Amino acid sequence: MAKRPPLPFAEIADQALRSSDSLVARWLPGGVTKGGEYSVTNPNRHDNKPGSFSINLNTGAWGDFATDDKGGDLISLYAYLQGMDQYEAALEVADQVAFKLPANVEKWRGQQGAVERKAPVVDPASVKEKKVRPESPWVPVLPVPDYAPPPHAAHKFRGKPERTWCYKDADRKVLGYIYRFATSDGGKETIPHILCRHKTDGTLDWQWLQFPEPRPLYGLDRLDAKPDAWVLLVEGEKCADAPVELLNKAVVVSWPGGSKAVDKVDWSPLAGRNVYAWADCDAKHVPLTKAEKEAGVLPESKPLLPEHEQPGVKAMLKIREHLLALDSELDTETKFNFVDIPAPAEKPDGWDVADAIDEGMDAQALLRFVMQTRAQLPAPADTADAGDSKQPHTPNSATAGERGKSATWVDYMLRKSGDLVPCLANAYDILLNDEKWRGVLAYDEFSQRVMKLRPPPFYGGVGEAGEWSGQDDAHAAMWLTRTYRISVSPSLAAEAVENVARRNTINPPRDWLNGLEWDGQHRVDSWLLDYLGVPLTDYSRRVARWFLMGIVKRVMQPGCKFDYCLVLEGPQGRKKSTAMAALGGEWFGDTDLDLHNKDSMSALRGKMLYEFSELGSLARSEEKRQKSFLSRTIDEYRPVYGRREIRQPRQLVFCGTTNEWEWNKDPTGGRRFWPVRVEQEADIEGLLEARDQLFAEAVQMVLDGHRYWPTTAEQAKFFDPEQLSRSMPDSLVDALHDHVMDYGGSEFSLHYAATEWLKLDIAKLTRDMQTRIGMALRQLGCTKHEKKGNAVSRFWYKAPAIKEPTSTGGTQFAQGDDDHVPF
Repeated sequence: MAKRPPLPFAEIADQALRSSDSLVARWLPGGVTKGGEYSVTNPNRHDNKPGSFSINLNTGAWGDFATDDKGGDLISLYAYLQGMDQYEAALEVADQVAFKLPANVEKWRGQQGAVERKAPVVDPASVKEKKVRPESPWVPVLPVPDYAPPPHAAHKFRGKPERTWCYKDADRKVLGYIYRFATSDGGKETIPHILCRHKTDGTLDWQWLQFPEPRPLYGLDRLDAKPDAWVLLVEGEKCADAPVELLNKAVVVSWPGGSKAVDKVDWSPLAGRNVYAWADCDAKHVPLTKAEKEAGVLPESKPLLPEHEQPGVKAMLKIREHLLALDSELDTETKFNFVDIPAPAEKPDGWDVADAIDEGMDAQALLRFVMQTRAQLPAPADTADAGDSKQPHTPNSATAGERGKSATWVDYMLRKSGDLVPCLANAYDILLNDEKWRGVLAYDEFSQRVMKLRPPPFYGGVGEAGEWSGQDDAHAAMWLTRTYRISVSPSLAAEAVENVARRNTINPPRDWLNGLEWDGQHRVDSWLLDYLGVPLTDYSRRVARWFLMGIVKRVMQPGCKFDYCLVLEGPQGRKKSTAMAALGGEWFGDTDLDLHNKDSMSALRGKMLYEFSELGSLARSEEKRQKSFLSRTIDEYRPVYGRREIRQPRQLVFCGTTNEWEWNKDPTGGRRFWPVRVEQEADIEGLLEARDQLFAEAVQMVLDGHRYWPTTAEQAKFFDPEQLSRSMPDSLVDALHDHVMDYGGSEFSLHYAATEWLKLDIAKLTRDMQTRIGMALRQLGCTKHEKKGNAVSRFWYKAPAIKEPTSTGGTQFAQGDDDHVPF
């Protein structure tokens, strides 16, 4: 077939618009014209009353608000009504309005065996003079200023709205409104209402106009209020409001204009967020052809459109492409999760989150449904990646260029002499699109590993779910060779597998934390007492709470600052390590680390809690290396068998266990260590039973923005005494103690303490000895301050005021005191 010559679509549409009254009445008889709009029943569906289906006779724009079918000119309307493509429709409309086609088009039509052109159906006398559409005198004003007039309470023709939705920006300023009106046939029609300024006189007034492009999201104020929360993306403002109270840890957003307007929206506020996309569960059928309509074929008798061509899914896939493009532009990493909605027709057409709630889905059921995501997204429409479900066992000889619009992903594969080339691109396309591999591969970004979500289709049934292994590389290579007759090496198959898996990232601990629902009972302050017997004090309550919050924060926001290490002290047999393993669950680790070898840091992958048993390598390291290791926010290492070094934001926290009392090498106390004394055998069963609720409460506190580190005052009052008491003893502390206590409240110099109290020879007062004396004085509670005089600065120490002896464990709480740490 000869290639179609280009058509002057705009000119044909423009000439048709000049005869819109007669054309539309001929195509759709029985309608009503009101205010320049022609309302009529839609012949493509069961439609008993006019109202939802309307055509603007001045612009040619048309739409069915019940199905979201719409177009911008009369050619697209004719194609919709007749079930033909745009080219065929343009030719027929050109005949009807007696449009003079270009000579090459006429020649092409003759080559196709076309009969003479049809006689025009439009009376030349009825053709309207071409009018230049006047430019709107109104300019949108966003956001709405405080002095603006209030929006209109009703529409001139449609009356009062059933419901309105207010769009706000991140600063909570109004951007505009969406009004929903009931139509005469019982349908719904939504119209934007925005503030505008008149170009001529500067008058401010509200107009029934769409938001300017790029259009804002509905829920920008919610996104700003919860910057770390996961996002539920739905279609329509009603759906965005419906689950807000049930999903209080999430931010629910939508966009204006429906599924056909996704290309006109500013998606940048979602860049870098963890997005869960809930598409409307549509059940649209393949459109009728012109011949089928003439034969009276019922629209419902046609097969359902594939899921990726259903309007709701198609819109979400387009949004995903926009976000991927923004990731490249803004250097962000958006997580796009596709909620596993029912297949087309399993639910009523258009079933959405609001319908799910109306059916009785409570908060926990709704959260479980949202978190049940597709391992692989539905095949996108109109792309080279889109999958044809029929898989050839021999290469298809047709090329994409020869097949044109009917080309599938198979036709885009690289061939030589008709045979598939054993290259990375072909292996990648096969694993990405072959139906047998749908939902198999995923990349666990938490553990930095390729995962098999379900058994791969290996020959001999050897495939099983779990982590991808070197053995799987060989099985995948053999499967590609036997199925597609391309000989690839296991290493090439491994590269293809990893690249396909990275299109579908998962984060199991983050998904688990997001899925927890707190029951409202406070536990995080006292879990160290309840399950390990740690005395309940001001200090231990803070440690208990902040340690759990630190774990949550590191999982939710890898690389955030949290350089503290919980240390459990106590005799052997109290199950300290077992308690930490129970707390960390499947994301717990305790192998010994070589802090001198950075590549050993790969052992931290996939862990959210890591234990240094008996303080292990951490205790053997010098004090400076301890500080450096715990303070890191990014770990750099070369993975086993990896080709290059990677930088991974730290997503775990550390704990330690010890049987010793004086284990702290840092003479200044070691602020990074939070030691607590385990006074009884750990209640492992009780801890496992409470684990979900402990983390659920910690998640809620993180989302609410609570602090999870000590202030300077809290460090000095609660943490320093505990940390200093674990420091390795220095004989100078004992030698200086009585002198300092006798000097209560008075000032002295370090030279005085060395020569008078310690009786040291001035020649032996080296810098190291001065440092030791200064550290000992600090441990004894002395404060250091500077005095200036005669152009010389000298440092003096002031002994602490004499106090009655107190417990170093902090204030013991009275029985039944369950107040929380004040913030």
